[in-house]
Amino acid sequence: MGIDDFVNKAKDALDNEQGEQHSDQGIQAAGDGFDRLSGGRFAEHTDGVQEHADGFLGHSDADAAGAQPQDDEPRQ
Repeated sequence: MGIDDFVNKAKDALDNEQGEQHSDQGIQAAGDGFDRLSGGRFAEHTDGVQEHADGFLGHSDADAAGAQPQDDEPRQ
């Protein structure tokens, strides 16, 4: 099994409602853990990272491609 096989299996696992729920829980837990370790000093930034990560995980390739800015669009 190569890395491409692993990546494809991960994408398939996240590309359904149950996978979306698991990715949301993981993102939330990671952010909460970071907030605890940092004493909440970066909570506002952590929330933004969590939102961006959620936008890219658990969606099909077509959904994720649509969420990314195009070359002629300004990046935020």
